[in-house]
Amino acid sequence: MSRLILGSILLLAAAGCSMGPDYVRPELHTEVPQTWARQQETDAQAGQSPQETISAMPWWQAFEDTVLDQLVAEALVYNNDLAAAVGRVLEARAMVGGAESARWPTISVNGSAVRAKNSEAISGFGPIYNTTYSASALLRYEADLWGKLSRGKEAALTSMLASEQDRRAVAQRLIADVVRTWLEIRELELQVALNEQTVASFTGSLETVQERYRRGLVSPLDVYLSSQNLAAARAAGPVFRQNLAAARRRLEILVGRYPDASIIASQAEGQGRLLVHEVMPPPLPLVPAGLPGDLLQRRPDLRSAELRLHASVARVGEAKAALYPRITLTAEAGSKSAALSDLLTSPSEAWSLVGGLVMPLINRGATKAQIKAAEARAQQATAQYRGIVLQAFSEVENALDQDFFQRDQERHLIDSVQQARSAVELAEERYLRGLDNLLVTLESQRRLYTAESQLLSTRRLRRTARINLIQALGGPWEDPDPGGQISRISRIPRIDTQQGADQ
Repeated sequence: MSRLILGSILLLAAAGCSMGPDYVRPELHTEVPQTWARQQETDAQAGQSPQETISAMPWWQAFEDTVLDQLVAEALVYNNDLAAAVGRVLEARAMVGGAESARWPTISVNGSAVRAKNSEAISGFGPIYNTTYSASALLRYEADLWGKLSRGKEAALTSMLASEQDRRAVAQRLIADVVRTWLEIRELELQVALNEQTVASFTGSLETVQERYRRGLVSPLDVYLSSQNLAAARAAGPVFRQNLAAARRRLEILVGRYPDASIIASQAEGQGRLLVHEVMPPPLPLVPAGLPGDLLQRRPDLRSAELRLHASVARVGEAKAALYPRITLTAEAGSKSAALSDLLTSPSEAWSLVGGLVMPLINRGATKAQIKAAEARAQQATAQYRGIVLQAFSEVENALDQDFFQRDQERHLIDSVQQARSAVELAEERYLRGLDNLLVTLESQRRLYTAESQLLSTRRLRRTARINLIQALGGPWEDPDPGGQISRISRIPRIDTQQGADQ
């Protein structure tokens, strides 16, 4: 008995030796620069100092729109993709609990009552009836000599941490999608308003041409050309309204509502003409891009990819440990008696202590194949991690380029709109004085409408570029959904977004 106890102690002391390689972050096989390629040009063009950059979190509140803030909060509670991500975190946490429990002894309690009749042909006597009562506690323990169980726990834990980062990434994408869709709705509402104002303007021009035709000052050709100009402007209206309804439905899906396109009712439609720059929300301030090397710790998707790589490396050690003997310890203590009243008496006591060793022999080929498969999966995870990192660098560089060029394009379009307005005023004046034909006026009106529509789209794209940069850099840099609030029982009330879209 003392030798068995001593052997068990030695097994426990030896447990903890882990097979397989320890995780080390892989080299990227590419040189990472100290600064982003466009960072200095972007900052210089913006004319802002680092002290004027956007705060880390929550960045969407820089738009200073209460409806947007409520939509983001609602999406974090009701969005189904985020709910699924939270469920995956809970599943991973349960797997960690299972891997942890495998490293500890298991204890079970058994009780039985057996009534049996022996064979008369074997005993040579009459039928013999036996009744046996038993109650026992059974302890089983597997010594983790080669680190199989510890590697399994390591893999489960890193996989759980990766699922946490996946949830953060889903929340970040969700916030960015809500804000981008909100900006798209704002732009399309303004496109509808611009189209309505243009139709009204072209209608007035047609009435002027018809009056001049009645007075014999122009030919019927001017009436036809002016009517065609008005019809073309009217034809553009349904396209904007269809796109607006689709954008509203996308936003409703993001916040978990039924998609009936009623969210954020337009306040721009049917109102008088408003200057574009007075209606669109202001662009976000600068984003602190930091150093390229910092991106590995800032973006949750990169952290998730590295954690999953870590888990795949741990699985290699778990597979290698299967080649070596498994040593188990089983202890059982209880009592057995023919009478229930004697079950708890001293003579009924019984116990056993068994040490076992299992050494794989015939199936070692299959085990080695599993090791090779685990090593191949780790190799795949390494390549995927390097690819994801390079893609992340590319997303930041592209977002910086987009921010730089969109700002430049907006400046030129503002000048284009101003020149087009001057051209329309001069063309209409010269037409009324009979100095130019109607084609010059119609072409000037179309150019103005096109320039104003392009400016609206560019203003939205410029704001979207800053959002893309924030997302590419891994913002918000604190958990936007701490604790997975979507899994809580209490839910925030639905908000009314029918008012205040353009406050």
